[in-house]
Amino acid sequence: RTDLEERLAEIWARVLSLDTVSVVDSFFDLGGHSISAIALVGALRAAGFPASVRDVFVHRTVAALAAHIQAEQTAAEPEFQAVAPFALLDDADRAALPAGLADAYPIAQVQLGMLVKTLTDTDRHTYHNVSAFPIHDDQPLAPDALRRAVQAVVDRHEILRTSFDLNGYSVPLQLVHAEVPVEVTALDLRGTDAEERLRAFMAAERATPFPPDQAPQMRVAGAIGDGNAWWFVLTMSHGILEGWSHHSLLMEILDNYRRLRDTGAPVPFEALPVRYADFVAAELASLTSAEDEAYWQGVVEHPRFALPSGWGAPESDPEFQCGTRVPLHDLLDGLKGLASRTGTSLKSVLLGAHLKVMSQLTGEPVFTSGLVCHGRPEVAGADRVYGMHLNTLPFVHRGPTATWADLVRQTFEAELELWPHRHYPLPSVQRFTGGERPIEILFNYLDFEQVDTDRVGFDDAIYEASSEFDLHVSTLAGTLSILSRPHVVSYPNVLRLGGMYRAVLEAMVADPDGDARVVCLSADEVPVVLAD
Repeated sequence: RTDLEERLAEIWARVLSLDTVSVVDSFFDLGGHSISAIALVGALRAAGFPASVRDVFVHRTVAALAAHIQAEQTAAEPEFQAVAPFALLDDADRAALPAGLADAYPIAQVQLGMLVKTLTDTDRHTYHNVSAFPIHDDQPLAPDALRRAVQAVVDRHEILRTSFDLNGYSVPLQLVHAEVPVEVTALDLRGTDAEERLRAFMAAERATPFPPDQAPQMRVAGAIGDGNAWWFVLTMSHGILEGWSHHSLLMEILDNYRRLRDTGAPVPFEALPVRYADFVAAELASLTSAEDEAYWQGVVEHPRFALPSGWGAPESDPEFQCGTRVPLHDLLDGLKGLASRTGTSLKSVLLGAHLKVMSQLTGEPVFTSGLVCHGRPEVAGADRVYGMHLNTLPFVHRGPTATWADLVRQTFEAELELWPHRHYPLPSVQRFTGGERPIEILFNYLDFEQVDTDRVGFDDAIYEASSEFDLHVSTLAGTLSILSRPHVVSYPNVLRLGGMYRAVLEAMVADPDGDARVVCLSADEVPVVLAD
């Protein structure tokens, strides 16, 4: 209807890979999420429109955002300046660096925690992860093309050429090497027992974590199967990559592999204007922010959610990670409809369901539970920077709410409240609790839309990883997954939780205006409770 709306709509369509965008379509209904919001904000700012991710979340349509921009008449923010190489170091540390580095900067606090946990948890090698993806191809694996593709991608991304020095400088540092050769193994799985041999290879990889001073903190294997079938296997330190980076890396390697195999040249690449060092700089700035400090001090004053006693297996039982998966595919349309109706996101619906289940296990009306957040800068290109951008933080639930729709709206508002403070690292939040970790339960909403499921058998991928948290709940592609430490939540109780999640989500879909204060249990558990 106006020139401004037309220009904004063009940007929205380009970023969200759509042909057209209506001025009344919600950002979330169009498939948007927090990482694509960063890409959108970067594109808007590059075009001269001052906007933030919070603006996109609050003013969720082109029409609403255009009206906000016109009403605010906000001056454009200063042009983003990426952190210069070595700029985050003091003179003494900079002088002590070895030759052959492209950059060096402090290790982010959550990164450091992961590295220490990997070193000390010698039984489980927590945060040392292995994944295997079946690749659909029209030709057998070409190992040399895969090696060249992996090396080309490693050459592009600083975090893939990074090692860690935990105690040689005034603060723990990550060292970005100018050149790093990467190990790529060709594994022959042709013949019988292919999956068994693949899993044996992955187990051996899991048993061999990376020393912190090794670069790269990753290994790759191409597993050759019968015919044209093959697997892409990635072993990595979680300290260098989170899920979005992990799956973006997968697709970038596969794109370059196919181009190198077919033409001999990699896919062209333009250096990004933002780096992982900028994420670290944002964390360092947050640590000096009185506003962020006051916010988190207020959050941890609320009771921390604690699982009921007696839900764990006996301490004499062997310690292992147990879990279950709850299919939600049949509910997805209804859950997305609830998100659209409430003007929120699918993430808010699922997070609200998680908080409802937790509320059924505690007598506290207000409590905190962990939420996995990301801290990518709101800059063009930040969605394509590889790194460990995650920060799991306490999230305040204030209940009960009258209806399911109210629960979702309240959850979304709490997400907006947290967003500006997401760079403040969990280890520093813990200092406000007298050293007691402020969360043991976490929720993680995952959306790896960048994976081309025509080329990657995503549903058949194998992930070997472990978590240090008592209970880890995540959602991905229509499935809710629950992982626990059985001494805290035993396998039978994990299944009970899965039934609760399913019952809550069914109730939300059945009647969004229904009473959210009712207790939702699985059908097979209701008679047991009534009998008690």
